[in-house]
Amino acid sequence: MFTAVSLAASDWIGFPGLGIEKISIDPILISNLFGTGINVHWYGIIIALAIMVSYTLAIRQCKKFGIREDDLIDMFLMALPVSIVFARLFFVVFSWHLYRNDLLGIFRVWEGGLAIYGAIIGAILSVFIYSRMKKIDMLELCDFACVYLPLSQSIGRWGNFVNQELYGSVTNLPWGMTGSRIGSDPVHPTYLYESILNLIVFVILLRLRKSKKVKGSVLASYLMFYSVVRFLMEFLRTDEFGTGNIRYNQVFSVLVFAGAALWMVYLRKRAQKAETEEEEAAEPSAYADVVERLKAAEAVSKASDDDAMAGVSQDELSVNDDGEVEGSRDAAVSEETPVEDAARPDDEQ
Repeated sequence: MFTAVSLAASDWIGFPGLGIEKISIDPILISNLFGTGINVHWYGIIIALAIMVSYTLAIRQCKKFGIREDDLIDMFLMALPVSIVFARLFFVVFSWHLYRNDLLGIFRVWEGGLAIYGAIIGAILSVFIYSRMKKIDMLELCDFACVYLPLSQSIGRWGNFVNQELYGSVTNLPWGMTGSRIGSDPVHPTYLYESILNLIVFVILLRLRKSKKVKGSVLASYLMFYSVVRFLMEFLRTDEFGTGNIRYNQVFSVLVFAGAALWMVYLRKRAQKAETEEEEAAEPSAYADVVERLKAAEAVSKASDDDAMAGVSQDELSVNDDGEVEGSRDAAVSEETPVEDAARPDDEQ
């Protein structure tokens, strides 16, 4: 059996400006699962919920955008573990001081510590490899799937709320947050800000995906939007993911935004070039058709002049499918036939 943990009195969160002094909340949902000593954390449950919601929506919409359900499922099963591993490695590398004396702590993912930029790198790499294996369009797949990333992030940020982590600086705003792991001074609930902003990005990307004209533009838009969101959030956050006055995520945000913007310009220019080449390729065909018509008309005119002596009128000439001039056999009256013979009455027998 599993035992549900009673809410510890030492774990609480409050919003004093809203009249909420203390809400008892424990990061652990289930303790000693089936007597195994394994604890089920809220953080993991919320992350799993975020993934399942996005996955369900993607499966329901994939056919409308020409994505096979089997391809989406296989890509998901490949990208999910790779993204988690990259997210953890990214965080560990840039927070090595937290783990150099506790290597086993690297594997305690439920305690928090997943870097979103690492997850994005892992996801894009997975899609790239999968699309090459299956020989499908990577950009089309990315444009479809990336829409659900900000939705997952919006839900997943509430795991930071339960863990009382990644909060902001002290504030006197009414929604300032306090907690047993935060202190009695209200701070910015940056998890809430980012959750709301990511939800807005999700809605924008949904609209962009419906009206996109350039492959890859939705993915580029996501990278630019989220880079702006994360860059702004870093001004408020107080965690130690940085060195001195340099915030790692702000540096990454600038680099990602610049790269995505340049990529967007490249995609648009490539699309315009392809469109121009198609138009130019169509022009010779239309020109050739005009030339053929002019040649046919010239042939009719020349044939009319040549046959004028034979009594064949221009109206009785035509051009067959092989471009040859034909005359009406019935209309061609030979000049060799005497006029008087043609005019001889039938009753003279």
